[in-house]
Amino acid sequence: MGVPGSKAERISFATSKEHFEEVFKLAYKEYLRKGYCSPNPCERRIPIYNALPETVTFCLWRGENLAGTASLILDSPIGLPMEKVYPDEIQVLRTQGRKMCEVSLLALNSALIKEGVFAIYFAERLRCLYQLFKPLFWYAKATIGYTDLCIACNPKHKALYTSLHFQQFGAEKVYESVNANPSIAMRLDFDQAEERVKMTPGLHKLFFGTKLQLKHVSENFRWSKENFISFFCEKSDVIKSASPKEIDYLTKCYPDFKIDELRMQYNPSAG
Repeated sequence: MGVPGSKAERISFATSKEHFEEVFKLAYKEYLRKGYCSPNPCERRIPIYNALPETVTFCLWRGENLAGTASLILDSPIGLPMEKVYPDEIQVLRTQGRKMCEVSLLALNSALIKEGVFAIYFAERLRCLYQLFKPLFWYAKATIGYTDLCIACNPKHKALYTSLHFQQFGAEKVYESVNANPSIAMRLDFDQAEERVKMTPGLHKLFFGTKLQLKHVSENFRWSKENFISFFCEKSDVIKSASPKEIDYLTKCYPDFKIDELRMQYNPSAG
């Protein structure tokens, strides 16, 4: 996926061990810098949701450097990440028949997007964010046919997501998994998205001027057992700390991985 107007930048799916090494390290570095996580010896931020086969991770590359990343998490039997804070709000949408996905592990590389004159710095971050959100939007809307794109964000970033025509649907709460920082719940309703985005002509041209047709993640990537163990057992506590419900779902997703045996191997006390 090329980035319009820039030969130096491109968007791709994360499909290799090397890609995910960079993604998880960048997310850790930027979350730590902003106080959204505590130091950990592996220096990676690896959520259990990235172990799911339906999760798709987008990378914004500037040359050979990772400039930004975002993961798209689909609703599943283990729920959405933000459901730990907004269970009632998410359940209301489910009962309305909405098909939801969540933007997660969003990070922009501060080493590449250097701070300087505030207006220029903010505009560059916004541009990079928009480049990531266009494929996220089209994958969620067209490739998999979902109805809502959700995100839990710090209230100080509300204006940024409002500029993308997200609307708040959950009050400010403490989000423990990002170091007890405040968060609000926001969503983009795809049924209304194009009409709302027409109010911002430049944004409408960017998102709807060229409609993206993206392949399903299953055509591009699936975790190998070796890489699954590397990231979710050896470089993180994902399997070690997973709940029985999460272990059960992962077992259904990867019947050949023998997830329960991995859980016992990396967390003997679980037995």
